[in-house]
Amino acid sequence: MPMYCNGGNQLILGLTKQRIVRLGLVSLCVATFSVIPVGSVKAVDEQPTTKASTEIPIVKSAALGTDLNVPWSRPVRIQDPFEGEYVGIFDRHQFYKRLLNTNAKVDVVSLWSRDSVRFLLAYRDRDCLSSKSFYKTIVTNDCVVSNAALKVTNLYLKIEDKIFRLEGKNSTFSVNNELANALKNSPPKNVNIRLVAESGETIDSEIGKGTVKAWKEIY
Repeated sequence: MPMYCNGGNQLILGLTKQRIVRLGLVSLCVATFSVIPVGSVKAVDEQPTTKASTEIPIVKSAALGTDLNVPWSRPVRIQDPFEGEYVGIFDRHQFYKRLLNTNAKVDVVSLWSRDSVRFLLAYRDRDCLSSKSFYKTIVTNDCVVSNAALKVTNLYLKIEDKIFRLEGKNSTFSVNNELANALKNSPPKNVNIRLVAESGETIDSEIGKGTVKAWKEIY
């Protein structure tokens, strides 16, 4: 009988030790998971948001037009099937001016990149008195709308007290290191420009301060 009781006590003791060991392991596991810093989990959750906020928009074409739907005055990643991939900034200025003997709405659209800047100088004239036109026309409500684009051969930029004069081809102008440095360090305000067309017309326009600020990110 004592031997039975002793054996039973040993069995009970053995089971008790196993339970203690198992409980200890469970407690250790619980402690191990509970000590993961909350800040680390939060950092992982915030990482995609931070990455998304720094991504720049993608534009699928570098073609310029008067009806572009692009982010203006900010860097974009251009993925053009003919020109390849690069970072650029689109700018636009619209105003009314007497051009080629007409009072026209003028569009000056430009695309700035590290190595070059390209312009589109276009205008639209609405003539409700005459049906004659020497350009592509659209007749609406007895009015003739004339659209034309002028090839720009010379570009002048005034940055602070210095004037840069560029000669281009097909409305495209190279940006050398001196000009790039001047663009990068331009004060955050509008920059005056002058475009000289192949026809001899001279157009004074400006680059908005939003684009001027964005120059610092590509030059």
